[in-house]
Amino acid sequence: MSLKNRRDEYSWPKTRIGDVQLMTDRKTYAVGDTITARLRFRIVGGLREAFHPDVWTLSYEDFDKVLRLTFGTYIGVSRGFLTRRIVEVKKEVRKASFYWSRDSEIPYRIWAMIVPEDGGPPQIPSNVEDAKAKMLDITKTFEIPASRLGPGRHRLAGEMHAAWGRRSFIEKGSVSSKSKSCVIEVA
Repeated sequence: MSLKNRRDEYSWPKTRIGDVQLMTDRKTYAVGDTITARLRFRIVGGLREAFHPDVWTLSYEDFDKVLRLTFGTYIGVSRGFLTRRIVEVKKEVRKASFYWSRDSEIPYRIWAMIVPEDGGPPQIPSNVEDAKAKMLDITKTFEIPASRLGPGRHRLAGEMHAAWGRRSFIEKGSVSSKSKSCVIEVA
């Protein structure tokens, strides 16, 4: 069966970004403080459903052994429709490499090894949900000097985007989303 025909057999729902959260460690800061902001999001829908051992096995048999997820995030100060970027990560890459597992504790023949974007050691997930979380749940922590914002009330907003290439089980795609505003005070 050709790759194109196999891709047509799948009917995944639309992929989107869900559970977006922007949180700061406090609500009030002095000008000399550092704001610690955490931006969290999950990729849900088709790509998440496709990230499953049954699909990995077919993909592995088609010599399609790597899923590459490229994403970027930024935090900005929101003023109406305009957002001035304060801090950003333009491009990071997270990979899942499918391999033939000989581990007796893993119930599937083909398994995924997640290679994180920070250059750390590859991670072997313990189960399918753990694999989905390690690959498709993203949390970024930013440290912003409060002096960069200046005194006053500020509305912080986060924005993120993710993209992946065409694989034997899913078409090329990209998604993006924005977080709700988070209001902080710099005194």
